[in-house]
Amino acid sequence: MSATGHDTEASPGRLLRYTLQVYGNHKNKPEDLEAFTREYVAKVAAINARNGIEAYQQVFTPAPYRAALEEMNRRRNKGWVIDDHDITVEYYFRSFADLEKLRQDPDFQALQAAEGPYVNLIHTVVTLGWVEKYVDGGKVVNVKDGKSMYPSWSELRDLSAAAPAE
Repeated sequence: MSATGHDTEASPGRLLRYTLQVYGNHKNKPEDLEAFTREYVAKVAAINARNGIEAYQQVFTPAPYRAALEEMNRRRNKGWVIDDHDITVEYYFRSFADLEKLRQDPDFQALQAAEGPYVNLIHTVVTLGWVEKYVDGGKVVNVKDGKSMYPSWSELRDLSAAAPAE
């Protein structure tokens, strides 16, 4: 089944995920940070879409959520390391050309410049990887005859097809 839930013979292909884990600027009042964020995401969503980004989302992990994880960790003796970043920003795209197109967009650059008072970029953590989705909307996807429909890991590891042509 494909990500839309329909049977298909085609592989879902490679979907890349780039994340930035950042700290909020705690000098701001929470309501000011929320107001900035709500305005920012409304603008950046349209910019991301027009530049070929397939999905964009922000994940918020405030102190009470991290404290709940710490408590679960303590009670279950899991040995977890709880990430203390406030926000994770996720970009999903098929090629680096899409990400570069976004990066070069003057509207995107202007929005990024406006982040300064609200985001503390010191100790930002970034990740890059590919996504394999197997449940969507409560339904199994991208599995046919009991096997993953994704390309092999060796094919997915090869970034030459995702990199922009020189």
